[in-house]
Amino acid sequence: MRTIALIACAAALAAGGCLKRQAVQEPVKQPVAEQPAKQPFAERPAAEPRPAAEPEAQPDTPAAAAWGWRVQVFVSSTVENARKVAEEARWKFGDQQVFIAESDPYYKVQVGANLDRQQADALKARARDLGYPQAYPVEVGPSR
Repeated sequence: MRTIALIACAAALAAGGCLKRQAVQEPVKQPVAEQPAKQPFAERPAAEPRPAAEPEAQPDTPAAAAWGWRVQVFVSSTVENARKVAEEARWKFGDQQVFIAESDPYYKVQVGANLDRQQADALKARARDLGYPQAYPVEVGPSR
């Protein structure tokens, strides 16, 4: 009895269209336009290195030792925290550069590349308005 019922079900499925294959349409073949052959770039000789610029000030003077001022907005002992705060600072300070300075064992997030202290003080006030209450200007140079 069961075998007859199974055979009847299989026959019903075959007659009902469940086992039919769907027709696949061929894609329309359009003529392919030939592309012109690409020419390789002409090789150029490497540029000559520029001579190093002579320093204008004497190395013993304080003006030659300092490159400028930045505003430090955050200090962390982990680079992950410093990167998060630096990314946030890039959004808040859209017109300023954001740096992560590594000073073992700390990572410092600094904003701006100012030439004088007055610009750094103005940027410090802006940083405090943007939610960095501990922001303060720092002098950056070759020995710092």
